[in-house]
Amino acid sequence: MESIANPLYFFSNLSLNPPSCSNVVRFIDVLEFFFVAHPMSGRKEGEEHRRVLYFHPKGEQFERQTEITGFAEAVVNFTENFLSTSRRETSVKLNENDDGFDFRTVSTQRTEHVYIRTEDDQFILGVSISKQLSLVSDYPLFQPAIRSILSDAYKMFRMFFGSFSSFLRTIPDDIPKFKERLDFFYSKYIPLLKVHKMPLLDHLGGVEFLRMSGPLYLNVVSLITELREEFPIIEKILFLYQDKLLYYQLSKRDLPSLFRYLTHNLLPTTLAPELEHSGRNASKGRYLRGPTDLTTDAPLLGDEALSVVHLHSEQESEDQMELIGYQMMVYRCLNATVCMFVRNTGEASRRSSESSQSSSTRSSPPQNGVVSRRLLRNIDHFLETELALVASKIGDEVGDEKFPDATDFHYIYFNPSSLSMTSSLSTSPSLSVAASGSGSTSKVPLPPVDVNRLVCDTMSNFVSETEEFGECFVKSSSDWWIVIKKVNSRLLVLILPPSSYTSSLADVQSKTATIVKSHFEAIFFS
Repeated sequence: MESIANPLYFFSNLSLNPPSCSNVVRFIDVLEFFFVAHPMSGRKEGEEHRRVLYFHPKGEQFERQTEITGFAEAVVNFTENFLSTSRRETSVKLNENDDGFDFRTVSTQRTEHVYIRTEDDQFILGVSISKQLSLVSDYPLFQPAIRSILSDAYKMFRMFFGSFSSFLRTIPDDIPKFKERLDFFYSKYIPLLKVHKMPLLDHLGGVEFLRMSGPLYLNVVSLITELREEFPIIEKILFLYQDKLLYYQLSKRDLPSLFRYLTHNLLPTTLAPELEHSGRNASKGRYLRGPTDLTTDAPLLGDEALSVVHLHSEQESEDQMELIGYQMMVYRCLNATVCMFVRNTGEASRRSSESSQSSSTRSSPPQNGVVSRRLLRNIDHFLETELALVASKIGDEVGDEKFPDATDFHYIYFNPSSLSMTSSLSTSPSLSVAASGSGSTSKVPLPPVDVNRLVCDTMSNFVSETEEFGECFVKSSSDWWIVIKKVNSRLLVLILPPSSYTSSLADVQSKTATIVKSHFEAIFFS
């Protein structure tokens, strides 16, 4: 059915069950329902069920689906007149580069409901989280994190398939095809989705950058520049080493979703083959998806076709965000990954290919993109030497770097302007087995669930998202201390375990000053 330009490889064969000691939870284990609704499709009496485009779990009765989505629509409509203009403008916007979604929340004895509206409020996405299941899973409920997770679920679909409204505009009489796409994606996405037991990490949604020396960074920039000059057809580039970001040339609106897809879904699937072939041709680069045979000039058909992703135009205004289709090439060598984007030959071609896929057979539709085997072959010849040299230098620097001693505290650092985030609590997949043996950066145990919950409550009640400066000290009932500092909108959260050195507020203030000076002064106050 899905034979071209599809995100089938989004869904890896990685284990769906996180380790019992992990700091993550399967989202499906705390989820009651998830839906996508189009209220305009169910306006007529007796046709209310038509507004339901996707609903999880699948076994739910149509009457129940209609009831749940109808309640969500009623909540949205009833509260519309009570919302201020500023609330609508700042809804789920974490920074100036993020999409803002109008949202509603409903809390009951059993559940937490969150609804967001997208694309000029035409569509409603909703989710319900069970309080009992969250308690069993040691997952603290934090509504801002749930909103972010729901927003990310929409953005991930949009990145691979385009906006909901553009799909309906292209084939307005084929709602079943749209439902098929939603079912194809979300029925696989939801079971794979993992969320942090520290919900603040999901709420912030930043990316981790790799620190490197100035001369080495110039080598990376030079490589990117030469690649663009040699192949002007490449419009955007993103460069990763292991699971950290080094360089990118795309809108920050797209960066978190693309970074998460690469580091959590695509790159982990390459680890086993790399280890298997590490003894021979270790420096040989390869494309992670697409054709394996580049010696011919045969068209890229079926499973050999590259995926099309939809990224924001860089010349966009606040009220008009244009999505452009790009064919995506992902090339990897010695732990370095170059993600290249070539503009697709029009959205019409992509929609034409999707119409060709309506048949259940795996017939190969015509190639619509501009990327050919010849182009892939030429890029491979360029990168197999140049990228190997740069990746080798990065590996030497990373390998020679003296890792700091494990800390006696946990931390979260986030810079909203750059989207840079680092934390001792994050649990990204291991992509650096060969080059880095560093494990957890903290020698203290993970915070208990009540401390994670207190961190979130403190952020909600005492730290303003609109204020650029602030400081807060909180002590938990289990004698953990939480310190939250904001300087120029940069956020630092310190979580200090019970200790004789933190018996009083004065001790904690002194400890905080020492930690900032020794670990965060360069990035926190620069």
